[in-house]
Amino acid sequence: MQKTESETLGVEEYEAFELMARELHAHFLSSRKNFAVRVPLDLVSYLFTGILRKSRLPKIQLECAIADLEFAVEARTFRRYISGHTRMPWRTFQRLVLWALGQRWISTWMCRDLMSKAHLCEVAQISARELLNERKRLLSATEIHREEMVKRFYENLSLRDLEREAEAIISIRRQDEARELARALGLDIAD
Repeated sequence: MQKTESETLGVEEYEAFELMARELHAHFLSSRKNFAVRVPLDLVSYLFTGILRKSRLPKIQLECAIADLEFAVEARTFRRYISGHTRMPWRTFQRLVLWALGQRWISTWMCRDLMSKAHLCEVAQISARELLNERKRLLSATEIHREEMVKRFYENLSLRDLEREAEAIISIRRQDEARELARALGLDIAD
């Protein structure tokens, strides 16, 4: 099932272009040869500022709590994520957002905001990386046409949405409580 452009999560063309342009601009400013598909520092800072305020934990205790998680990273790597010396992988960021929500250290609206921004930013990064990989000797982001950026963004957004739906269905099938909730809501998931 292929989604059309009008079904792409309500992302307008100008938003898609701005997301792509921002990622391309950031890449050219970074002087990196390879395009890094990682969480920008502003999203990481937003998450951890919210956690620190709500949890009222000292920074060291929060680092230790995160280091104790099964999916988490060492405290030293975590500090590098917060400082911006290393960029966090998207999967780790998403897990930390959900963990913070489960701890009630961020609100539901903050979780939704972070996950939505993360999803769109990740799609923009993947799209920008693909465009750059097609043009090995690109010197500036201005050499890529706006329509091409938007089209690539929508293509990847549709693909990523389908991947997320498939992951959600698999997750629902594995968890009894989620399966019961899906049935109660009348969602179509085959066992």
